[in-house]
Amino acid sequence: MRRYHIKVYTDKKHYQILLDFINNLNRLKWGYTDHCIDNIKTRSIDLGVLLRYIKDIKLEVNQIFEYYLKGYEDRPEKICCRLPYTQREDIILVIDENKKIITIWINSKTDNHETLKKELYITV
Repeated sequence: MRRYHIKVYTDKKHYQILLDFINNLNRLKWGYTDHCIDNIKTRSIDLGVLLRYIKDIKLEVNQIFEYYLKGYEDRPEKICCRLPYTQREDIILVIDENKKIITIWINSKTDNHETLKKELYITV
């Protein structure tokens, strides 16, 4: 799996691939992985409110900040999106190719990810 982050490097040819991926996800219904459910148990968020909020939301390619491509294929395996939520917070979603939420959490709008480990991502 190849891992990309917009603050490190993205290939221009991936834009159309990610746009197609998002358009396909928007045709699917949301699902949830066991990992998602297990992680929610340890977070103090109102899951019902979040799930109702995202239920009818249309994902957009510019919400992707991190993505993973399968092996040497230019086919996304999962994406990480930042969705506007409240005046102070965003929703962070990790979603697989079947629109299953791998994990979900709330993040401050002012969090600029200062602890980003650039060495974990493709750089060229």
